[in-house]
This record gives sequence, structure tokens and C-alpha cells, in this order.
Amino acid sequence: MLFIVSGRDKPAGIGARLEFRARHRAHYASLGDDLVLAGPYLGADGEPIGSMIVIRAVDQQAADKFARADPYWTEGVFESLDVSRWDWFMKRPDALLS
Repeated sequence: MLFIVSGRDKPAGIGARLEFRARHRAHYASLGDDLVLAGPYLGADGEPIGSMIVIRAVDQQAADKFARADPYWTEGVFESLDVSRWDWFMKRPDALLS
């Protein structure tokens, strides 16, 4: 199953984001092929203000547990975090059909 992990930074959070970026990226890189895609939300000035990550997990509980272990959440970079099951309907790569 696919899940969208959507986190929004606290206001003026760029310093904390940069401080914990390497740990955040390593956390998601540890998923290997279960990391589908990832990238930051950008503000009007082009600076990161959050993250959207698509992961594969066995169920909602597993996706929630993994997302809430993200250093951006545990270290307080994110003000909010949402994990939603998602169906990639259009332009889905064939590799995700299995």
C-alpha cells in the first residue's frame, strides 16, 4: 500500500530543518525501494516549508509508526504531520503495480 506523509514546518523553521536534514534523509533512505518519492514543499520565496513523501507500507499503523519516527517530527521541525493512504491512479510506473 502507498501512503503520503505530509509534514509542514513550524514558522521560521529553516534553521531546524537544516540542522536535522541529514538524519531526516537517512531515515527515509532506510526504506530502500519502499521510498517511492520525496521532496519539500516550497514557500513563495522558494525556501522549504515542509515535506511530502510517498512510501510503501504494509498498513496504516506501520506507515504512521515510521513517519512519527522521522527526526523532523521527533525534533520538532514539523508543526503538523499527516499520513494518508493513497492510490497512484494516473501515470503510475509499471513497477508499482505489484
